[in-house]
Amino acid sequence: MLHVNFGRGKPTVSFAIEVAYWNVSKFPHSVDFGIEFDRRKTTRFYSELQTGIGVTGVSAGPVLQVGGGDGAKLGLQGTGWINYYIGLDYRMRFFRGQKHHSAGFYVKLPVATTGLDNGHSGDSFDDWD
Repeated sequence: MLHVNFGRGKPTVSFAIEVAYWNVSKFPHSVDFGIEFDRRKTTRFYSELQTGIGVTGVSAGPVLQVGGGDGAKLGLQGTGWINYYIGLDYRMRFFRGQKHHSAGFYVKLPVATTGLDNGHSGDSFDDWD
């Protein structure tokens, strides 16, 4: 993910790597974990609960920000997004007495863990009945 962060002085660019687990049976829900590196030598660790329908969704969760001359700060982060394999998001972070905004662009690499075809075309070579 690439973000343009604003709301605290001069806008900066950050880079993030995020991993999410989605359960799409019945009601779609997810949890993600990410680490984000900012040009101000700030690193953020976050996790969000997510939900979405189709190509749009929302998420929210805790964020820990370290470095950047401000020490460690614990806060809350919320994100709205639209995507399929390429996406856009808008994120807000809240720390005590501070609010930050980010607009971002990202690319996803989806990996299915269940429901995969076992490679047979409907014929079973193990069943000799």
